[in-house]
Amino acid sequence: MSSSQGGPLMSVQAVLITSLGVISSIFTTIMNVYFIKKIGKTRHKMILFFYRLFLDVTYNVFACAYMTFSILYSFFTEELREQQVFIVYVGFPLQTVGAIRTVVALAISLERVLAIYTPIMFHNHRHLCPSILILMFSIFMGLFENLILYLFCTLNIPAIPRDCAVMRCSIDNCFFNYWTTDRSVLFALNFAFSGLLSTRLLLFKKSHRRNAGEEQSKINHIALIDAANVFLCDFLPTFSNYVNQYPFFSFKNIGPYVYIIKLIGSAVESYFIFKILKRKSARTSVVVTTTRTLQNSTHL
Repeated sequence: MSSSQGGPLMSVQAVLITSLGVISSIFTTIMNVYFIKKIGKTRHKMILFFYRLFLDVTYNVFACAYMTFSILYSFFTEELREQQVFIVYVGFPLQTVGAIRTVVALAISLERVLAIYTPIMFHNHRHLCPSILILMFSIFMGLFENLILYLFCTLNIPAIPRDCAVMRCSIDNCFFNYWTTDRSVLFALNFAFSGLLSTRLLLFKKSHRRNAGEEQSKINHIALIDAANVFLCDFLPTFSNYVNQYPFFSFKNIGPYVYIIKLIGSAVESYFIFKILKRKSARTSVVVTTTRTLQNSTHL
């Protein structure tokens, strides 16, 4: 078990909170796999969202491993001391996938804004920026973070404190400040574009429903849900990193709370996306059923 110096590194409440993050990551992974299968036939119309689903699955798999190791290391500190570097090996892919996902989500918000505000120009020129190029650019931006770390900042793997089971302990303030600034800018842009989208949808709700295709309407609503999730579970927790000097925000009290908040937010977002897809499908079923009923009536 953990060292006799002070018991487990995480309190009971921190273990429970972190376990909630693990459960949320598993739930989100299952839901996203379901979404991938559900929209498989129409993915060419929702291709950026399709990319985002794959990134979400990858992110949540890494996050589940990261949280699970944090809990295990808390209780078996001495036994797992030599494997402590696992938080870096999992943490950096987790951060990279998170960065890629953030850029893709930003691209979705921007695409929706252009489609709503300038539909003709968007329809005529969207092909000039293929979705695969957006994905490649997102991957480059995610990897660029690691390049910043290796070229300008420091990764202190040998200096990770014994009582730490989060990746923050392995990086210096140089990379931490860059990461926080980069994420804050991306989250703010995503939220701003989504604000423009929501304003337009609210002001022209009826005409939008009449003119927008089913898949486009789904993407618009999903983009709004994602924006709310970004603001509440990404943007605000990122700023809370600056208050981690307070005892309440310590790893011992609430665990790796920034990741946990994001995972819980993603689980809630998955639930709402499920409701959107289910509701749309139900409406389509009603139309199909009504049409068949009318057709049968004409044959009687």
